[in-house]
Amino acid sequence: MTGQSMGRWDGEVTLVSQLAAAASLFAFLFYFRRGDLLLYGDAVAHINIARRVIDSQTHGLLQLGTVWLPLPHLLMIPFLFSNAAWQTGIAGSIPSMCAYVLGTTGVFLLLRGSLSIQESANSESVLKKPAIAARTAAWIGAIAYAANPNLLYMQTTAMTEVLYLAFFIWSVVYFSDFVRAFKSGESAQSRAVGSLV
Repeated sequence: MTGQSMGRWDGEVTLVSQLAAAASLFAFLFYFRRGDLLLYGDAVAHINIARRVIDSQTHGLLQLGTVWLPLPHLLMIPFLFSNAAWQTGIAGSIPSMCAYVLGTTGVFLLLRGSLSIQESANSESVLKKPAIAARTAAWIGAIAYAANPNLLYMQTTAMTEVLYLAFFIWSVVYFSDFVRAFKSGESAQSRAVGSLV
């Protein structure tokens, strides 16, 4: 991350992350109490694939070679050592819930950073404090993303969609930082780091 984007992590972003975590936990408890964590057949398949890596007659990483990419299954493995977490679906919920919080935070940062006012000073572009309109739009965007009922349910399951949404959102956040740094003429190092992302 460039110095510009690192400075954007402030109390407001922390508040967004905490509110997203609270919404995530509330939705998890709601669906867990109803026994709805493993309603999707694919959620059961994902959690069983991850479990086979550590608990089967032919355990090992070769169990990951199905039609799905292996990252969600690898992220579930540390939580699958508990039979209860495996059987109830909790092990698959934890990575999805973390991705939901990261995705909500990413939407907020992306909108606030993209819509904030930039001024040039001494041939360098410095991000000024975000304007009220940019902050309002960022809050509305984060709330719209976080309050999506389908997303609130999906983040409590072992499904992969929430994880990939978070990765996509953060790819756009970093790309936006790269473009902003390139336009402002920041150092070659920040452009090189941004291009790697």
